[in-house]
Amino acid sequence: MDSATILVGPQAKVYTPMVKPTCARYLTGVALGIAFLASIGVAKGEAWRLEGHDEYVFMVGFSPDGRWMVTSAGDNRAIVWQAAWRPVATLEHEASVYSVAISPDGRRVVTGSGDGRTALWDTQSGMKLVESKHHRDAVYCVAFSPDGQWVASAGGRADGGDAVCRICRASDLQTVRELSGHERQVYGVVFSPDGKLLATSSGDKTIRLWDVGSGQSTILAGHTSDVYRCNFSPDGKQLASTSQDGSVRIWNLVNGQGKVLYQNERRSPCYGAAYSADGRCLAAVGDDGRVRIWSVGDGRLLYEKKIATKALYTAAFVPNNPCVAAAGEDGAIYLVRLPVGPEADE
Repeated sequence: MDSATILVGPQAKVYTPMVKPTCARYLTGVALGIAFLASIGVAKGEAWRLEGHDEYVFMVGFSPDGRWMVTSAGDNRAIVWQAAWRPVATLEHEASVYSVAISPDGRRVVTGSGDGRTALWDTQSGMKLVESKHHRDAVYCVAFSPDGQWVASAGGRADGGDAVCRICRASDLQTVRELSGHERQVYGVVFSPDGKLLATSSGDKTIRLWDVGSGQSTILAGHTSDVYRCNFSPDGKQLASTSQDGSVRIWNLVNGQGKVLYQNERRSPCYGAAYSADGRCLAAVGDDGRVRIWSVGDGRLLYEKKIATKALYTAAFVPNNPCVAAAGEDGAIYLVRLPVGPEADE
C-alpha cells in the first residue's frame, strides 16, 4: 500500500500510516477501533502503521476499556495515546523504557527502565507521581494487580544480576515482598486474573508461578532457551509463553503440563504473546516480523501475515475491537484489522 504523511494532534507530530493518500483526510479525530480502520481503507487482515517512537518499541498495552494505549521504547520515553491514536502524554526517562502497564481503572501508568527505576505516572497529565530505585539492574517488566493495589517489577542483566521480583504498593511503590529464585534476568511478569498468582519468565529457561500470599513458587520447565514473555488466559487456567528457542507454549495450570503451540523451523525467537478477551485466540510475534493468531482450542493457525521488515517484540488485542496491536525494532506500532476468529468484525 502507498504511504501518506499527515499531521495529527496538538503537537503536530508526523505519522506515516499504511493507507492510501486519499484516505488521509479521515484520520484526525476518528474514534478508536474498527470504524476508524475501515474508514481509512484498511481491509480485513491488513495493518495500519502508527509512528511516535525513535527506537525499538518494547511494550504496548491498553486500559481495560480501550480508552488508552501505552507504549514504551528505547528512546527513553513511554507514550500515552488517546482513543483517536493521538499522543496525549510523553513520559520522559533517563534510560530505555523496557516496560509499561496501565492500571485497571486507567488512571495511572507504571514504567520500568534500564537504570533500575520504576515510576508511577498520571495517565492524562503525564505527571510523575512517584519513583523508586529498588532494582540494581534494568527493569524489564512491570505489571499491576487486577485490583490495582499492587505493582510487580523484575529485571536483571545477562549474567543474572538482580533477578529478584518485587511486589510494591501501587500508591507509593514501596516494596512489600521480594520473590527470589530465578538464576538469570526476568523478562516477563504478570498477575493471574484473580490476583492470587504471579508468573515470571526468565533467561534461566524457566517460568515460575508464585503464590502471592505465601511467596512459594512452582517451576514450569520445558523451553530450551530464554523465556521472554508470559500471559495468563482470561479464565486463569492457562499460561502462554514465548522463547528464544522459537516456540510458543501453552501451559495447563491445573496439571502443570505444557504443549508446544508453535515451533519456528529456523528457531528464530518468539517475543510476545497475548490472549483475546474471550480466551479463544492467541496472538504472537517474533523475530520474523509476522503476526500469527491461533485458535487456542484446537491449535489451528487462523491468521499469519508479515507486517514489519524487522523483529516484533510485543502484541496485544485492542479491547472491544477486532484489532491486534504489535510493535518492535523499527519503532512503529502496527494495528491489524482481524479477518478471523471470535474478535473479527462481520
